[in-house]
Amino acid sequence: QAPAAVPEAPQAVTTAPEAPEPAAPSGPASGAAPEAATPAARAVIVTVQPGFSLWRIARENYGEGLLYVKVFEANRDQIRDPDLIYPGQIFTVPAGE
Repeated sequence: QAPAAVPEAPQAVTTAPEAPEPAAPSGPASGAAPEAATPAARAVIVTVQPGFSLWRIARENYGEGLLYVKVFEANRDQIRDPDLIYPGQIFTVPAGE
C-alpha cells in the first residue's frame, strides 16, 4: 500500500519594501554632507497650537530657541510681530543647517 500523501508545508513569502531606505553614510570619508543624510534636512510644516511661540518652535526643531529668527524670516508674510502668533497659523520651518 502506498503511504498517504503528506501536504506540503506552506512556503514563507517575503516581499521587498517598495522603496528601500538608502543606507546612511558611514563616516566623513563618504563624501556626502551630514545634513543631506539626516531627516532633519527637510523643511517642516507646523500648525500653531495654543501656547506655542516662535522660540518654542525653534527649540523643538533646531535645539536652540534663539534660532526663532529663522522661523520668523521664513514666515514673514504671516507674522507682523514675532511675539504675536495665533493658533491655526501654518508655518514652514526651514531645514536646519
